[in-house]
Amino acid sequence: MANSRNGNSNPAGDLAGTTVHLSLQGKGGVGKSLVASLLAQYFRHRKGIAARCIDADPVNQTLAQYNELGAERLDLMREGSVDQRAFDGLMESLLTESGTFIVDNGASTFIPLWNYMLENNAVALLKSSGRRIFLHCVLTGGQALADTLSGFARLAQTTG
Repeated sequence: MANSRNGNSNPAGDLAGTTVHLSLQGKGGVGKSLVASLLAQYFRHRKGIAARCIDADPVNQTLAQYNELGAERLDLMREGSVDQRAFDGLMESLLTESGTFIVDNGASTFIPLWNYMLENNAVALLKSSGRRIFLHCVLTGGQALADTLSGFARLAQTTG
């Protein structure tokens, strides 16, 4: 079912224009949520597209705090730890609904989300379903450089 709540319905039923933007990085506090919010604002104000924002950070749900964006909170915690099966609902939405999706990933869910994506061949599945996938990985200088490069390397080594 297409999501019309945020203006993402596609009356023609054509899902080929669907894009998925993942803001990913294993280092906390480097600006993943800022990047996700800037993407959402760009699509809304420059492209006239109300992107569907999803906050997948169970610890610091920064994106969801920007009320204007209407970000949905992805409930990932089960008994004090991240439940990878909770990503199934996210994948179902990405596969069956049209529009522009922006997923803000927290440092605490970087490894569980990316492992889920790899184990389920999710990038290839999304691509074969006509979605365009964009990985946005923040790199910083200074003391966080090595950590952010490590997160980027993990994505680059496991993505075609």
